[in-house]
Amino acid sequence: MKSDKKRLQIIGAAKLCFAQFGYDKTTLDDIGKRMGLNKSSLYYYFKNKEEIFTAVVLEEADSIVDGLQTEMESKISPEEKIQFYMKKRLGYYKKVLSLHQLSAESLRQIQPGFHQLYNDILLREIAFIKKQITAIDDNIPELQAKKIAELIIISADGIKHDEIIYNNPDVFKEPDYQKIESNIEFLISLVLNGVRSNANTLSFTLN
Repeated sequence: MKSDKKRLQIIGAAKLCFAQFGYDKTTLDDIGKRMGLNKSSLYYYFKNKEEIFTAVVLEEADSIVDGLQTEMESKISPEEKIQFYMKKRLGYYKKVLSLHQLSAESLRQIQPGFHQLYNDILLREIAFIKKQITAIDDNIPELQAKKIAELIIISADGIKHDEIIYNNPDVFKEPDYQKIESNIEFLISLVLNGVRSNANTLSFTLN
């Protein structure tokens, strides 16, 4: 559709602006000028700058997820695949913040809307990790494997957001990504060790 094509063009222009000026300094006027449109024309396709940025990140994330999951096929064990995937996932998050010079305050503002639109990609991530969970023990019921996969991602995101958004008072200081990576790696090992030890007795209420 014509409107879809125009949206993609705006996303492409915005990507260049965010990379050049950073998210905080980029204005709708900057994006419009690069497109040859006035700012008011952008509102036909996007509600605000936050929504445009979310579209930029989701477009990149969609291809990143596909590429990562293909790359995982070279890994041997299910745990190795999960650990490697989550490490690369954090690396992509770091790249987004660095490339677009996104401050913790701006990230706090964007996060709620981003999560609403991220759902399709999140479901693919959950399905991928669930596949690895069942590879550890194929006796684990599908719904329980899915719940474990969801908890791994939710908990890893919680560790990441606590350090980057909430526990970093200096907006000019880079978050401690090594600490985040180490904590996520430990979390995953802890969860998967529990899965291996209790695969035959796993039982919990599923919502």
